[in-house]
Amino acid sequence: MHEFVRARPGALPPGVVSMVGYRLRTAATDGTPPVHRGLPSPWLTLVVSTAGAVPTAVGPDEAPVGYASLVGGLHTRPAYIHQPPEQAGVQLALDPLACRDLLGVRAGELGLVEDADAVLGRVAERLRERVAEAHSWPAAFDVVRATFARDSSCARRDGVRPEVAEAWRVLVRTRGRARVRDVARHVTLGERRLETLFRAELGVSPRAARGLARFDAARRAVQRLALGRGPRTLADVAADAGYADHSHLVRDFRRFAGTTPTGWVREEVGNIQAGGHTDGPG
Repeated sequence: MHEFVRARPGALPPGVVSMVGYRLRTAATDGTPPVHRGLPSPWLTLVVSTAGAVPTAVGPDEAPVGYASLVGGLHTRPAYIHQPPEQAGVQLALDPLACRDLLGVRAGELGLVEDADAVLGRVAERLRERVAEAHSWPAAFDVVRATFARDSSCARRDGVRPEVAEAWRVLVRTRGRARVRDVARHVTLGERRLETLFRAELGVSPRAARGLARFDAARRAVQRLALGRGPRTLADVAADAGYADHSHLVRDFRRFAGTTPTGWVREEVGNIQAGGHTDGPG
């Protein structure tokens, strides 16, 4: 069973780009749980599990650690979720520029995977309990919205530097097509200075952010291709996403996902068909 329910835009707290309720049942093969790749994207991830710990590893050969709730920072390689038989909860995609207000830390202070209880303290535990008690997905979404509207005591209000915020927005808005030197010129900073400020705030370089934005656009196009709703070939995906050719698309998929586009679709076909991978703007 694969169930994904996306919250309507009006149910999103400020700074939350998307919110998806999920309920999954997966079967182990030869006693080994299936592994889901948590792919890089331009958004932070917050997973609030209501079905026990989420076993997550930072590498394909690493032992997983169970997180009752987890936060993922900006990253350029996948996380590996060792899927238990029953999974349920709410997954949020967060604007990294809103990280201070939502989580009380800079996005640059987050690693690939963090224990949300360590980041948010009692807020994470209360959120888990109240989401589990909700009688419907809209009610669960209301709990999340109310929690982030009310629990703002941990927020840091010093704010993101406007040059960094504008550079980030340009890179995401152009889906990684803007060149870093042009972005630096746009925000009236030298490239080195922009990189220093960008890394400190967001945890990645402007060039990495550019790559994340382009990969995310390509991944969405590959998903539409798998559903028969968009591009007709991977060559079309590559052209639409701004890659020089199909081989460059495959190279980027291997870099960010650890597999090829066709390999990813093969692994995720059930989730894709059920409406999964709907993080980020609709």
